[in-house]
Amino acid sequence: MDKAYKNGKIWTHQPYGSIKLEPWLIFPDKSTFLDVLRSFCIQEGFGLSVERADSKRYTAVCAIETCDWRIHASKMFDSVSWAIKGISGCHKTCGRLEENPVVTSEWLCKNMMSLIEANTEIPVETLRRYAQETFQLRVKKRLLYKVRSMAVEKIHGGWAEAYELLPRYAEMIKQTNPGSYALISWGATSGDVNPKFRACFFSFAAQVKGFLRGCRPIIGIDGAHLSGFYKEILLTAVGIDGNNEIFVLAYGIVDTESCDSWTHFMRCLRQMFEQEGCNKDDWTFISDRMKGVDLAVRDTFPRATRRVCCQHLYMNCKNNGFSGSAFFKLFWIAANAHNEYVYGKALEKITAHDPNAAAYLDTCQEQWSRHMFDPAICCDHNTTNFVESFNACTKP
Repeated sequence: MDKAYKNGKIWTHQPYGSIKLEPWLIFPDKSTFLDVLRSFCIQEGFGLSVERADSKRYTAVCAIETCDWRIHASKMFDSVSWAIKGISGCHKTCGRLEENPVVTSEWLCKNMMSLIEANTEIPVETLRRYAQETFQLRVKKRLLYKVRSMAVEKIHGGWAEAYELLPRYAEMIKQTNPGSYALISWGATSGDVNPKFRACFFSFAAQVKGFLRGCRPIIGIDGAHLSGFYKEILLTAVGIDGNNEIFVLAYGIVDTESCDSWTHFMRCLRQMFEQEGCNKDDWTFISDRMKGVDLAVRDTFPRATRRVCCQHLYMNCKNNGFSGSAFFKLFWIAANAHNEYVYGKALEKITAHDPNAAAYLDTCQEQWSRHMFDPAICCDHNTTNFVESFNACTKP
Protein backbone atom coordinates (compact mmCIF):
# COMPACT_ATOMS: atom_id res chain seq x y z
CA MET A 1 0.00 0.00 0.00
CA ASP A 2 2.78 2.42 0.94
CA LYS A 3 4.61 1.49 -2.25
CA ALA A 4 1.52 2.20 -4.34
CA TYR A 5 1.09 5.66 -2.84
CA LYS A 6 4.81 6.32 -3.06
CA ASN A 7 4.93 5.54 -6.76
CA GLY A 8 1.62 7.26 -7.44
CA LYS A 9 0.57 10.88 -7.54
CA ILE A 10 -2.33 12.23 -5.47
CA TRP A 11 -4.89 14.15 -7.51
CA THR A 12 -5.02 17.89 -6.81
CA HIS A 13 -7.53 20.24 -8.32
CA GLN A 14 -6.65 21.44 -11.80
CA PRO A 15 -8.70 24.18 -13.49
CA TYR A 16 -10.62 23.41 -16.65
CA GLY A 17 -8.30 23.70 -19.62
CA SER A 18 -5.23 22.37 -17.85
CA ILE A 19 -6.42 18.92 -16.73
CA LYS A 20 -3.88 16.18 -17.38
CA LEU A 21 -4.33 12.45 -16.77
CA GLU A 22 -1.45 10.03 -16.30
CA PRO A 23 -0.92 6.47 -15.00
CA TRP A 24 -1.04 6.03 -11.22
CA LEU A 25 -2.93 9.25 -10.65
CA ILE A 26 -4.78 8.53 -7.40
CA PHE A 27 -8.28 9.87 -6.63
CA PRO A 28 -10.03 9.86 -3.22
CA ASP A 29 -13.04 7.93 -4.57
CA LYS A 30 -14.74 6.74 -7.74
CA SER A 31 -17.07 9.75 -8.10
CA THR A 32 -14.12 12.15 -8.12
CA PHE A 33 -12.40 10.04 -10.77
CA LEU A 34 -15.50 10.04 -12.98
CA ASP A 35 -15.98 13.81 -12.58
CA VAL A 36 -12.37 14.50 -13.55
CA LEU A 37 -12.58 12.07 -16.48
CA ARG A 38 -15.76 13.80 -17.74
CA SER A 39 -14.13 17.23 -17.54
CA PHE A 40 -11.04 15.88 -19.32
CA CYS A 41 -13.15 14.45 -22.15
CA ILE A 42 -15.01 17.74 -22.59
CA GLN A 43 -11.74 19.67 -22.43
CA GLU A 44 -10.15 17.51 -25.14
CA GLY A 45 -13.40 17.30 -27.15
CA PHE A 46 -13.99 13.55 -27.44
CA GLY A 47 -16.67 11.13 -26.31
CA LEU A 48 -16.43 7.92 -24.31
CA SER A 49 -17.48 4.37 -24.95
CA VAL A 50 -17.48 2.36 -21.71
CA GLU A 51 -16.27 -1.22 -22.09
CA ARG A 52 -16.55 -2.25 -18.46
CA ALA A 53 -17.71 -0.49 -15.32
CA ASP A 54 -18.44 -1.99 -11.93
CA SER A 55 -17.61 -1.35 -8.28
CA LYS A 56 -13.94 -2.37 -8.72
CA ARG A 57 -12.79 -1.39 -12.19
CA TYR A 58 -13.56 0.99 -15.02
CA THR A 59 -12.44 0.69 -18.64
CA ALA A 60 -13.37 3.05 -21.48
CA VAL A 61 -12.19 3.94 -24.97
CA CYS A 62 -12.76 6.83 -27.33
CA ALA A 63 -16.22 6.88 -28.91
CA ILE A 64 -14.65 6.94 -32.39
CA GLU A 65 -13.94 3.34 -33.38
CA THR A 66 -10.80 4.19 -35.34
CA CYS A 67 -9.20 5.96 -32.37
CA ASP A 68 -6.86 3.91 -30.14
CA TRP A 69 -7.19 6.01 -26.96
CA ARG A 70 -7.96 3.87 -23.90
CA ILE A 71 -8.11 4.32 -20.12
CA HIS A 72 -8.30 1.78 -17.31
CA ALA A 73 -8.79 2.53 -13.61
CA SER A 74 -9.58 0.39 -10.60
CA LYS A 75 -10.08 0.48 -6.86
CA MET A 76 -6.99 0.37 -4.66
CA PHE A 77 -6.25 -1.91 -1.72
CA ASP A 78 -7.87 0.45 0.82
CA SER A 79 -11.22 -0.20 -0.96
CA VAL A 80 -11.88 3.55 -1.19
CA SER A 81 -9.28 5.24 -3.39
CA TRP A 82 -9.19 4.82 -7.15
CA ALA A 83 -6.18 5.04 -9.44
CA ILE A 84 -5.60 5.17 -13.16
CA LYS A 85 -3.71 1.96 -13.90
CA GLY A 86 -3.23 2.56 -17.57
CA ILE A 87 -3.83 5.21 -20.23
CA SER A 88 -2.66 4.79 -23.81
CA GLY A 89 -3.18 6.05 -27.33
CA CYS A 90 -3.86 9.50 -28.68
CA HIS A 91 -6.63 11.20 -30.65
CA LYS A 92 -5.14 11.42 -34.13
CA THR A 93 -8.09 10.30 -36.25
CA CYS A 94 -11.00 11.92 -34.40
CA GLY A 95 -11.94 15.58 -34.50
CA ARG A 96 -13.32 17.72 -31.73
CA LEU A 97 -16.95 17.10 -30.72
CA GLU A 98 -18.92 20.32 -30.23
CA GLU A 99 -22.04 18.35 -29.21
CA ASN A 100 -20.41 16.02 -26.72
CA PRO A 101 -22.61 13.23 -25.30
CA VAL A 102 -20.70 13.18 -22.00
CA VAL A 103 -21.95 16.71 -21.17
CA THR A 104 -24.66 16.60 -18.51
CA SER A 105 -26.84 19.20 -16.83
CA GLU A 106 -25.03 18.59 -13.52
CA TRP A 107 -21.65 19.28 -15.12
CA LEU A 108 -22.88 22.47 -16.78
CA CYS A 109 -24.53 23.61 -13.55
CA LYS A 110 -21.30 23.09 -11.61
CA ASN A 111 -19.16 24.95 -14.15
CA MET A 112 -21.64 27.80 -14.74
CA MET A 113 -22.63 28.31 -11.12
CA SER A 114 -20.57 31.47 -10.63
CA LEU A 115 -22.06 33.03 -13.76
CA ILE A 116 -25.65 32.25 -12.76
CA GLU A 117 -25.02 33.20 -9.14
CA ALA A 118 -24.06 36.72 -10.28
CA ASN A 119 -27.40 37.02 -12.15
CA THR A 120 -30.06 34.38 -11.53
CA GLU A 121 -32.15 35.80 -14.40
CA ILE A 122 -29.34 35.60 -16.92
CA PRO A 123 -30.69 34.99 -20.45
CA VAL A 124 -30.29 31.47 -21.79
CA GLU A 125 -28.74 32.88 -24.96
CA THR A 126 -25.92 34.36 -22.83
CA LEU A 127 -25.31 30.94 -21.26
CA ARG A 128 -25.24 29.44 -24.72
CA ARG A 129 -22.57 31.87 -25.92
CA TYR A 130 -20.57 31.29 -22.72
CA ALA A 131 -20.59 27.52 -23.30
CA GLN A 132 -19.47 28.04 -26.89
CA GLU A 133 -16.64 30.43 -26.02
CA THR A 134 -15.40 28.77 -22.81
CA PHE A 135 -15.96 25.05 -23.41
CA GLN A 136 -16.31 24.98 -27.24
CA LEU A 137 -19.68 23.29 -26.81
CA ARG A 138 -22.97 23.66 -28.63
CA VAL A 139 -25.66 23.19 -26.00
CA LYS A 140 -29.39 23.08 -26.65
CA LYS A 141 -31.51 25.83 -25.13
CA ARG A 142 -33.77 23.29 -23.46
CA LEU A 143 -30.82 21.88 -21.52
CA LEU A 144 -29.64 25.36 -20.51
CA TYR A 145 -33.09 26.21 -19.13
CA LYS A 146 -32.79 23.14 -16.94
CA VAL A 147 -29.24 24.11 -15.91
CA ARG A 148 -30.34 27.59 -14.90
CA SER A 149 -33.25 26.27 -12.83
CA MET A 150 -30.96 23.75 -11.12
CA ALA A 151 -28.49 26.50 -10.24
CA VAL A 152 -31.22 28.79 -8.91
CA GLU A 153 -32.55 25.93 -6.77
CA LYS A 154 -29.10 25.37 -5.28
CA ILE A 155 -28.71 29.12 -4.60
CA HIS A 156 -32.17 29.96 -3.25
CA GLY A 157 -33.64 26.56 -2.42
CA GLY A 158 -36.28 24.50 -4.17
CA TRP A 159 -39.92 25.18 -4.90
CA ALA A 160 -41.04 22.53 -2.42
CA GLU A 161 -39.07 24.21 0.36
CA ALA A 162 -40.71 27.52 -0.49
CA TYR A 163 -44.21 26.01 -0.33
CA GLU A 164 -43.38 24.55 3.08
CA LEU A 165 -42.71 28.09 4.35
CA LEU A 166 -46.10 29.46 3.26
CA PRO A 167 -47.94 28.78 6.57
CA ARG A 168 -45.20 30.59 8.51
CA TYR A 169 -45.33 33.41 5.96
CA ALA A 170 -49.09 33.78 6.44
CA GLU A 171 -48.76 33.95 10.23
CA MET A 172 -45.96 36.50 9.93
CA ILE A 173 -48.14 38.70 7.71
CA LYS A 174 -50.96 38.72 10.28
CA GLN A 175 -48.57 39.43 13.17
CA THR A 176 -46.56 42.22 11.56
CA ASN A 177 -49.31 43.80 9.44
CA PRO A 178 -52.53 43.95 11.52
CA GLY A 179 -55.71 43.92 9.47
CA SER A 180 -54.24 41.71 6.74
CA TYR A 181 -55.97 38.50 5.69
CA ALA A 182 -53.83 35.44 4.93
CA LEU A 183 -54.98 31.85 4.69
CA ILE A 184 -53.18 28.67 3.61
CA SER A 185 -55.10 25.47 2.91
CA TRP A 186 -53.50 22.05 2.68
CA GLY A 187 -54.50 18.45 3.02
CA ALA A 188 -53.41 14.89 2.33
CA THR A 189 -54.94 12.60 -0.26
CA SER A 190 -55.41 8.90 0.30
CA GLY A 191 -52.09 7.16 0.81
CA ASP A 192 -50.06 10.35 1.25
CA VAL A 193 -48.25 10.84 4.55
CA ASN A 194 -47.27 14.49 4.14
CA PRO A 195 -49.97 17.12 3.53
CA LYS A 196 -49.90 18.89 0.17
CA PHE A 197 -50.57 22.50 -0.72
CA ARG A 198 -54.09 23.20 -2.03
CA ALA A 199 -54.75 26.94 -1.98
CA CYS A 200 -53.69 30.25 -0.49
CA PHE A 201 -55.28 33.69 -0.21
CA PHE A 202 -53.54 36.98 0.62
CA SER A 203 -54.76 40.55 1.08
CA PHE A 204 -52.72 43.12 2.97
CA ALA A 205 -54.38 45.64 5.26
CA ALA A 206 -53.64 48.56 2.95
CA GLN A 207 -55.30 46.72 0.07
CA VAL A 208 -58.63 45.95 1.73
CA LYS A 209 -58.86 49.26 3.62
CA GLY A 210 -57.91 51.25 0.55
CA PHE A 211 -60.48 49.44 -1.56
CA LEU A 212 -63.32 49.96 0.92
CA ARG A 213 -62.50 53.64 1.48
CA GLY A 214 -61.39 54.90 -1.89
CA CYS A 215 -62.37 52.63 -4.80
CA ARG A 216 -65.45 52.14 -6.96
CA PRO A 217 -67.73 49.23 -5.91
CA ILE A 218 -66.71 47.02 -8.84
CA ILE A 219 -64.37 44.02 -8.64
CA GLY A 220 -62.70 42.39 -11.61
CA ILE A 221 -61.76 38.73 -11.13
CA ASP A 222 -59.63 36.57 -13.37
CA GLY A 223 -57.43 33.49 -13.36
CA ALA A 224 -53.99 33.13 -14.96
CA HIS A 225 -51.70 30.13 -15.36
CA LEU A 226 -48.39 30.36 -13.53
CA SER A 227 -45.19 29.39 -15.31
CA GLY A 228 -43.18 28.10 -12.34
CA PHE A 229 -42.16 24.56 -11.51
CA TYR A 230 -45.66 23.79 -10.22
CA LYS A 231 -48.30 24.84 -12.77
CA GLU A 232 -50.79 26.45 -10.42
CA ILE A 233 -53.50 29.04 -11.15
CA LEU A 234 -53.27 32.64 -9.91
CA LEU A 235 -56.69 34.09 -9.00
CA THR A 236 -56.85 37.87 -8.59
CA ALA A 237 -59.41 40.45 -7.51
CA VAL A 238 -58.72 43.93 -8.87
CA GLY A 239 -60.61 47.17 -8.26
CA ILE A 240 -60.70 50.63 -9.86
CA ASP A 241 -59.73 53.69 -7.81
CA GLY A 242 -60.90 57.30 -8.22
CA ASN A 243 -58.28 57.93 -10.93
CA ASN A 244 -59.49 54.94 -12.98
CA GLU A 245 -56.25 53.10 -12.17
CA ILE A 246 -56.02 49.45 -11.16
CA PHE A 247 -56.05 48.69 -7.44
CA VAL A 248 -55.17 45.11 -6.52
CA LEU A 249 -57.51 43.92 -3.78
CA ALA A 250 -56.49 40.29 -3.19
CA TYR A 251 -54.86 37.34 -4.87
CA GLY A 252 -54.72 33.61 -4.32
CA ILE A 253 -53.15 30.49 -5.78
CA VAL A 254 -55.07 27.26 -6.37
CA ASP A 255 -54.18 23.95 -7.97
CA THR A 256 -56.96 23.97 -10.59
CA GLU A 257 -59.53 26.46 -11.83
CA SER A 258 -62.85 24.91 -10.84
CA CYS A 259 -66.08 25.69 -9.03
CA ASP A 260 -64.58 24.61 -5.70
CA SER A 261 -61.47 26.77 -6.09
CA TRP A 262 -63.49 29.85 -7.07
CA THR A 263 -65.90 29.26 -4.18
CA HIS A 264 -62.94 29.08 -1.79
CA PHE A 265 -61.57 32.34 -3.21
CA MET A 266 -64.91 34.18 -3.02
CA ARG A 267 -65.55 32.99 0.54
CA CYS A 268 -62.15 34.30 1.61
CA LEU A 269 -63.06 37.60 -0.08
CA ARG A 270 -66.33 37.74 1.88
CA GLN A 271 -64.61 36.93 5.19
CA MET A 272 -61.99 39.58 4.46
CA PHE A 273 -64.71 42.23 4.04
CA GLU A 274 -66.51 41.08 7.20
CA GLN A 275 -63.22 41.29 9.11
CA GLU A 276 -63.24 45.02 8.31
CA GLY A 277 -66.90 45.33 9.35
CA CYS A 278 -68.28 45.44 5.80
CA ASN A 279 -71.27 43.14 5.22
CA LYS A 280 -72.09 44.47 1.76
CA ASP A 281 -73.13 41.68 -0.59
CA ASP A 282 -74.31 43.65 -3.64
CA TRP A 283 -70.92 44.24 -5.25
CA THR A 284 -70.55 44.34 -9.02
CA PHE A 285 -68.27 41.63 -10.43
CA ILE A 286 -66.88 41.55 -13.96
CA SER A 287 -65.12 38.53 -15.42
CA ASP A 288 -65.15 36.24 -18.41
CA ARG A 289 -67.19 33.07 -18.48
CA MET A 290 -64.71 30.98 -16.53
CA LYS A 291 -65.73 27.64 -15.13
CA GLY A 292 -67.44 27.93 -11.75
CA VAL A 293 -67.25 31.73 -11.41
CA ASP A 294 -70.97 32.48 -11.71
CA LEU A 295 -71.99 29.79 -9.22
CA ALA A 296 -69.30 30.87 -6.74
CA VAL A 297 -70.36 34.53 -6.89
CA ARG A 298 -74.05 33.69 -6.47
CA ASP A 299 -73.30 31.42 -3.54
CA THR A 300 -71.12 33.96 -1.69
CA PHE A 301 -72.67 37.30 -2.71
CA PRO A 302 -76.37 36.58 -3.41
CA ARG A 303 -77.24 40.15 -4.45
CA ALA A 304 -74.17 40.75 -6.58
CA THR A 305 -74.41 42.17 -10.10
CA ARG A 306 -72.62 40.21 -12.79
CA ARG A 307 -70.93 41.76 -15.79
CA VAL A 308 -69.27 39.72 -18.51
CA CYS A 309 -66.19 40.81 -20.44
CA CYS A 310 -67.34 41.84 -23.91
CA GLN A 311 -64.08 40.72 -25.51
CA HIS A 312 -64.61 37.19 -24.21
CA LEU A 313 -68.28 37.32 -25.17
CA TYR A 314 -67.33 38.30 -28.72
CA MET A 315 -64.80 35.42 -28.85
CA ASN A 316 -67.57 33.05 -27.73
CA CYS A 317 -69.73 34.38 -30.56
CA LYS A 318 -66.86 33.89 -32.99
CA ASN A 319 -66.34 30.31 -31.80
CA ASN A 320 -70.04 29.66 -32.46
CA GLY A 321 -69.69 30.86 -36.05
CA PHE A 322 -70.86 34.46 -35.68
CA SER A 323 -68.09 36.60 -37.13
CA GLY A 324 -67.25 38.97 -39.93
CA SER A 325 -66.55 42.70 -40.09
CA ALA A 326 -70.25 43.64 -40.10
CA PHE A 327 -71.05 41.62 -36.99
CA PHE A 328 -67.89 42.90 -35.29
CA LYS A 329 -68.91 46.56 -35.77
CA LEU A 330 -72.53 46.00 -34.73
CA PHE A 331 -71.53 43.98 -31.65
CA TRP A 332 -69.24 46.69 -30.31
CA ILE A 333 -71.83 49.40 -31.06
CA ALA A 334 -74.28 47.44 -28.90
CA ALA A 335 -71.64 46.79 -26.21
CA ASN A 336 -70.63 50.46 -25.96
CA ALA A 337 -74.17 51.87 -26.24
CA HIS A 338 -74.88 54.31 -23.39
CA ASN A 339 -78.67 54.31 -23.94
CA GLU A 340 -81.28 51.72 -24.77
CA TYR A 341 -82.18 53.32 -28.12
CA VAL A 342 -78.70 52.84 -29.64
CA TYR A 343 -78.54 49.34 -28.16
CA GLY A 344 -81.92 48.44 -29.66
CA LYS A 345 -80.99 49.72 -33.10
CA ALA A 346 -77.72 47.78 -33.06
CA LEU A 347 -79.50 44.61 -31.96
CA GLU A 348 -82.07 45.04 -34.75
CA LYS A 349 -79.27 45.19 -37.31
CA ILE A 350 -77.61 42.14 -35.74
CA THR A 351 -80.94 40.29 -36.02
CA ALA A 352 -81.24 41.26 -39.67
CA HIS A 353 -77.64 40.22 -40.29
CA ASP A 354 -77.81 36.89 -38.42
CA PRO A 355 -80.86 35.94 -36.31
CA ASN A 356 -78.90 33.15 -34.61
CA ALA A 357 -76.30 35.63 -33.36
CA ALA A 358 -79.03 37.81 -31.82
CA ALA A 359 -80.61 34.76 -30.20
CA TYR A 360 -77.24 33.75 -28.76
CA LEU A 361 -76.71 37.24 -27.27
CA ASP A 362 -80.17 37.07 -25.67
CA THR A 363 -79.10 33.98 -23.75
CA CYS A 364 -76.39 35.99 -21.95
CA GLN A 365 -77.66 36.50 -18.38
CA GLU A 366 -74.85 38.86 -17.37
CA GLN A 367 -74.71 42.55 -18.14
CA TRP A 368 -72.57 43.34 -21.18
CA SER A 369 -73.93 46.54 -22.74
CA ARG A 370 -73.07 49.83 -21.04
CA HIS A 371 -76.67 51.04 -20.98
CA MET A 372 -77.44 48.20 -18.54
CA PHE A 373 -74.88 49.39 -15.96
CA ASP A 374 -75.93 51.03 -12.71
CA PRO A 375 -74.84 54.73 -12.77
CA ALA A 376 -74.10 54.54 -9.03
CA ILE A 377 -71.16 52.25 -9.77
CA CYS A 378 -69.46 55.15 -11.62
CA CYS A 379 -67.60 52.71 -13.86
CA ASP A 380 -68.48 51.74 -17.43
CA HIS A 381 -65.79 49.11 -17.96
CA ASN A 382 -67.23 46.31 -20.11
CA THR A 383 -63.98 44.36 -20.47
CA THR A 384 -61.51 42.85 -18.00
CA ASN A 385 -58.54 44.61 -19.57
CA PHE A 386 -57.65 46.21 -16.23
CA VAL A 387 -57.33 42.75 -14.65
CA GLU A 388 -55.31 41.50 -17.61
CA SER A 389 -52.99 44.46 -17.08
CA PHE A 390 -52.16 43.17 -13.60
CA ASN A 391 -51.65 39.64 -14.94
CA ALA A 392 -49.20 41.05 -17.49
CA CYS A 393 -47.21 42.65 -14.64
CA THR A 394 -46.84 39.28 -12.89
CA LYS A 395 -45.58 37.47 -15.99
CA PRO A 396 -41.85 38.18 -15.50
